Amino acid sequence: MATQKDIARVAGVSPSTVAAVLNGTTHTRMGEATRARVEAAIAELGYIPNTAARALRRQQAGTIAVVVENLENPVYQELFHGIYEAAEERGLAVVVGDTMWMRSGSHFLARLLGQGLVDAIVLRHGGLMDEEVLGVLRSRPTPVVLVEYQSDDHDPWVSVDDLAAGRVATDHLIEAGHTEVAFVGGFDTQPSNPRHQGYLSAMHRAQLKPRPPLFTGFGAQAGATGLAMLRAGETMPTAVVVNNVMSAVGLLGAAADAGIAVPEQLSVVGVHDAEIAELVRPQLTTIRMPMRVLGMRAVEQVSALLAGTPTQLGVITDPPPHVVARESVLPPAR
Repeated sequence: MATQKDIARVAGVSPSTVAAVLNGTTHTRMGEATRARVEAAIAELGYIPNTAARALRRQQAGTIAVVVENLENPVYQELFHGIYEAAEERGLAVVVGDTMWMRSGSHFLARLLGQGLVDAIVLRHGGLMDEEVLGVLRSRPTPVVLVEYQSDDHDPWVSVDDLAAGRVATDHLIEAGHTEVAFVGGFDTQPSNPRHQGYLSAMHRAQLKPRPPLFTGFGAQAGATGLAMLRAGETMPTAVVVNNVMSAVGLLGAAADAGIAVPEQLSVVGVHDAEIAELVRPQLTTIRMPMRVLGMRAVEQVSALLAGTPTQLGVITDPPPHVVARESVLPPAR
């Protein structure tokens, strides 16, 4: 079985350079040609890292936990792809959980934190987690990287650009000729609030009057509730930005039930993209976010925290959110 010394000999580098490549270390000064030689030697020798031994040396389990709210949400597909890809590159295993089971005193939380089963936690809770649980997490040495939510100045976090997403969605409708644009869905918390702020920014920049937001929550039923609230208002808008793709799907269904033609009578854009957007009729125009990059970045930050190296936290601006134009947007009829 090949060893790291064998790789170093074949690549003509030091064992420490080999270790840096295998560990995914980015702070070590290394040219691309050197890295390529090491990777070629690894492939040539068929090297298989002994992750168990590595974990023992570091007193780490070699496993990270990824906890999100509502595992059934199709938006997470790309997020998990990025997480698994980055974890695989670093020899890390991934366990997945739902925040609904992450309550103070729960067995799930106790096993995560108390038995050394995981080295770190990637957490996306959407602002819905009990602050007591967050306090427990902060009090433990297990690093936690928050995804799309920053609740404390000291929390390590990384996020897609929700502000830009709301702005891009609204701009798309304004460019189509709409002046009566509404915002529906989510809660008045992160990441919902930045998306609404993006909506406000686009409306103000176009010198249009924004409508009061309808924070109806998430999921298909929230979209149906949002449409009912729009219909109960004094005047219907000609277009609507929906905070998330599943609520937008629910709004489409409710519009069909109510006899409201989309996009002829109401244009709809949903924030986030998922396969279901292509399956509904009309096909839903969405704002695609770099969720795969977000997953990869979260694991990179976890690895950096575990290694005690500098982290690159904050908002991911490259690639930026962009419109996936489908069938749910037309110029206004009136």
